[in-house]
Amino acid sequence: MSNEIKQRKVEHVNLALERNISVPQHANWGDVHFVHQALPEVDLDAIDTSVLFLGKKIRYPIFISSLTGGHPDVLTINRNLARAAEEYGLVLGVGSQRAALINPDVADSYAVVRENAPHAFLLANIGAPQLIPQARHEPFTLEQVQRAIAMIQADALAVHLNSLQEAAQPEGDRRTVGEATALRQLISQLTLPVVAKETGAGISREQALLLKQCGVSAIDVGGAGGSSMSALEAARSQSRGDERTEQIGLLYSDWGIATPISVVEASLARLPLIATGGARSGLDVARALALGATLVGMGFPFLKAASESYEKVCELLDSLIEQLKVAMQLSGANTIAQLRDADVVVTGMTREWLTLRGFEEELKAMAQRRWRRFQAQVTPQSIDAERVQIVQPL
Repeated sequence: MSNEIKQRKVEHVNLALERNISVPQHANWGDVHFVHQALPEVDLDAIDTSVLFLGKKIRYPIFISSLTGGHPDVLTINRNLARAAEEYGLVLGVGSQRAALINPDVADSYAVVRENAPHAFLLANIGAPQLIPQARHEPFTLEQVQRAIAMIQADALAVHLNSLQEAAQPEGDRRTVGEATALRQLISQLTLPVVAKETGAGISREQALLLKQCGVSAIDVGGAGGSSMSALEAARSQSRGDERTEQIGLLYSDWGIATPISVVEASLARLPLIATGGARSGLDVARALALGATLVGMGFPFLKAASESYEKVCELLDSLIEQLKVAMQLSGANTIAQLRDADVVVTGMTREWLTLRGFEEELKAMAQRRWRRFQAQVTPQSIDAERVQIVQPL
């Protein structure tokens, strides 16, 4: 099985770079509109983009999403990503560490991130399906999970909720009964915070509340709209001549809850949220933060840049940060906290979904944040005084 997993890791990277595996269902970030501030009273150079995430100050609210590892060919990619995370003060996640837990020979492809990012916030990674017995293997032990954490000296552990990917994978783990119980038990045995991370199908309000009950410290909503793991597995199945699994992957390639919707739904759990899925610009980052996210994750753009060079990763980050700051200025926000309090109007399919799901009042509140603060500050006496001033003769 170790060679099988090792080969799967490099196939994932190669297919993601060579083929279009974007989800047919758009993330619909364009449904989220800021109310422009003509007199923003914000200097671009004075904007503070830092955030607190699980007790640590992060310089920019950008998460280099859990991408890869498990094969010598991806070591350079992880090194480039780690160098950037260290330089820019970001959060970085590695891909599933199952490969290294089964085959220690590939542990270097993960350990390289801490070697190159001694101060960055790092997320270790295991899959929820591997926490319970599967047809082909026993669940991970606590000792194995701790080994994954120690491998990169992680600050937190991400547990991937990837049932769709496993269902579309030729060799996937298809059992899910008992995952919530296993997750709750694991969290009770660890001292590090645990982040529940969907991998492209999103998190609903009800699932977010269940995850909170399990004890997770944060949620990565991993919504639909970015790269589709189902489409990726369909491509792998096609190359293997597995037509039945390929059809499943293609059929469900647009399954899931779009990322902006997931952020609004999951916000009811009142936990730190990472908005991963389809964000492709600094404006998208700003939109996600205004909806309630703490960090915004990106996968494919960083994978593509890191496969070329460290400098390409820096170019991507510089562009994202500049775009984010412009959105903050035009929204009248000096800080990320102020951006989360900016007026946003949600339209289109995103509004339709959220209205049907019972979020109409929340949407109205988002669109009238400043107006409601203004009304709260204005007293009847101040209104009367203003009227007297207006009618006084010159």
